[in-house]
Amino acid sequence: MRDEPSACYVYCVVPAAQVPPLDDLAGVDPGLPVGSLTAGELCAVTSRVRLAEFGEDALRRNLEDLAWVERTARAHDAVLARALSAGAVVPLRLCTIFGDADHVRAMLERERERLHDALERLRGRSEWSVKARADLRRPAPAESGGAAPEQTPGRAFFARKQGDRELRERAAARATAAAQEIHDGLRAEAVDALLLPPQDPALSGRSGTTLLNGAYLVERAREPAFTAAVAQLAARHRDGGVEVDVSGPWAPYNFVATEPQRDERRAAAPAQPA
Repeated sequence: MRDEPSACYVYCVVPAAQVPPLDDLAGVDPGLPVGSLTAGELCAVTSRVRLAEFGEDALRRNLEDLAWVERTARAHDAVLARALSAGAVVPLRLCTIFGDADHVRAMLERERERLHDALERLRGRSEWSVKARADLRRPAPAESGGAAPEQTPGRAFFARKQGDRELRERAAARATAAAQEIHDGLRAEAVDALLLPPQDPALSGRSGTTLLNGAYLVERAREPAFTAAVAQLAARHRDGGVEVDVSGPWAPYNFVATEPQRDERRAAAPAQPA
């Protein structure tokens, strides 16, 4: 590594007075340790990365390798999980890379006011993700229906088609209402809440229509109440075919965007089933 060209990978920014222990962490480039760079009251959590793996051309190639991306994302998230113990953390996106330590310190100086404001806003808070899904092709058991009146084969065919369409429409309406109730209930337990685009099923590995992909900024002291609210809402809508997944705490990626971006996503409604 000593003779290999390298750059500086930045995971997040934390208060300089609250840097967590980092000595036992490995960086995204395996075998290279995690450290920190300080400028005034701000500290960037960093590690060295080889340009052979993280240079512009290599990065373009590696980002098309799902195994490489998953491995790198896991290492990145492990560092952020430790950084959460600092009390406040501004996470940076995967593969945020600067040429050297001087460039990192220059960034901290340049963005000092914005980063300071973000740290103050996020102090003692973390992000939780809640997703709700339903299989809208399958009607609820109560709507399976009894025997239809005797009809000619042609009329029976069209009646079944119309009945199936009506069942799907009612299922979609119920699912949308359930997603809105879940989001409203969780928003009441959170400091802030955002609605994100539906996750690609190929990435989630889950079937069904995504009704809700919500991010919630939660006070650390309120996390038990928040997860209890998730469990209560999930149980309420389980019989209606709605599945709810919760994960966290995470570094608050979705709450360090610009105010117009946050306002736009906050005002949106849960996804309408197609």
